[in-house]
Amino acid sequence: MMDGSKKKRSTSGVLDYLRKTLPRSSLLELYSDEARGRFVCRSILQQLSDVGQQIVMRLTSCGGSFPLGGQPGKPGIKDWVNEPHRIPQLLKELKNWAIIQSDETSDISLTDEFNLGLQTSIRSLDTSPWTALSHKAMMALSKEAGGSKYKPVSLSDLDHHTRNQWDTVLYYMVGTENGRDPPTAVVRFLEETGLMQPDSEFKGSRDKAPLVITSKGYEFMLLSTHQQVWHFVVQYLHALEGHKKSGQLLTEAMLFLISLSYAKVGEGYSSSSLTKRGRTFMRDFSLFGLLYEQKLNEKISIFYPTQIALQLVQDSSSGSSNSWSSSTKALDGALAHPKPQNSSHLAIIVQTNFQLCAYTTSELHKSMLGLFCDVQSIRRLPNVIFMIITRDSVKSAFALGVTAEQILRFLEKHAHPKLRAGSISLIPQNVEDQIWLWDRERLRLQWTEVWKIDCFESPMFDAVKEYALEIGAHSWSSKAKGVIYVPFSKAEQVNTFATQWRAKTVSN
Repeated sequence: MMDGSKKKRSTSGVLDYLRKTLPRSSLLELYSDEARGRFVCRSILQQLSDVGQQIVMRLTSCGGSFPLGGQPGKPGIKDWVNEPHRIPQLLKELKNWAIIQSDETSDISLTDEFNLGLQTSIRSLDTSPWTALSHKAMMALSKEAGGSKYKPVSLSDLDHHTRNQWDTVLYYMVGTENGRDPPTAVVRFLEETGLMQPDSEFKGSRDKAPLVITSKGYEFMLLSTHQQVWHFVVQYLHALEGHKKSGQLLTEAMLFLISLSYAKVGEGYSSSSLTKRGRTFMRDFSLFGLLYEQKLNEKISIFYPTQIALQLVQDSSSGSSNSWSSSTKALDGALAHPKPQNSSHLAIIVQTNFQLCAYTTSELHKSMLGLFCDVQSIRRLPNVIFMIITRDSVKSAFALGVTAEQILRFLEKHAHPKLRAGSISLIPQNVEDQIWLWDRERLRLQWTEVWKIDCFESPMFDAVKEYALEIGAHSWSSKAKGVIYVPFSKAEQVNTFATQWRAKTVSN
């Protein structure tokens, strides 16, 4: 079973999910998959530190086992590292990944599953678990299917598919008309994850109440597309845990996601190369924008991985430069038209006078900016929106659950691409500092429920105060006034001490 003993923690991608969530037995199960296990081993190896990779590769070359060493005249793994004090931490990392058997014996051995998977990966020339279809093969497959005619899919089509999937979700969340609603499964996820909830002010039946966005949903809107997609994938994986065959389903889902990362964006793959469960995941993940599925008939289809799918396994920062260049191209393309075009680009320039200039034609972007900008100050040109960042608008965002860090990260992520070419700050320093100051205004006062203890004598005051300090129950005191304030949760304990001290003094 894959529910394991590891606690569910926040994760940022597929491999982070493997490391933090899955138990050792599940990792070994992934490594041992005959067709795709070698790609899992390859992905894990790439996640290790440089020294960790060297240790694993040398162990593989030595038959999978080698002495730990550290003794005169007996070579070992410690001789491979310039800083031997790092060995315990490195071995702990390898054990967490179920790469080595144990770090407690004199010999360090790779697990049989990982060793076999890695050796198979080294010998294999395959770059992907699936074979990409040539144009000729796609035409033949289309003819064989006898259904819809095959239509070539370009990179721009894939970007458009991912963008449409998530724009539809965000439009739905903010209640802006977009012409179509997200798939039912996505709407259900929005409610189950607390991003939306039934309108409490609806007077009819709760089952028929429209969904409205929650404070958690506002936070979700300001996340990057990568984080939003991964959020849905995690919820999908959690949903599988409730199935009677959860172990098998989760194993297949993780293998599918890792295999997906080795596919090429823009290449087409036949659904017949997938397992039965894999075809189910293909259809489900297409709802999240990970794939684009082109159906040829009821049984045969061609699927195309999107860029966001590769980023789920790769370091999320690795795609940042690509996103900047694509933003530049989208912006330049939109501005090249004599008339404003419908485009997904959002390029923001924040000025030192707190005016925000946003190059966009999207009503969705307008709604998102309205979370922390003064909507009353809006001025519009055909392809530009001007708004003002004010104290009241930012504090209204805080009240909805949005943090200062999220606002600043959103402004940086969508900063005008031309700003990245120079040395100028993406956000003026005075604006960034002021947003942080507005955030700290909420923390200037901290309310603590306390209990007042009156001490009419100086010795009693000193004794009670000393006791309160010892147990961490001192909030405030004044010897001149003869009062001590203690947290209400510890009032009974301090009162008991004060009563006993007073009784002992009287008896003496």
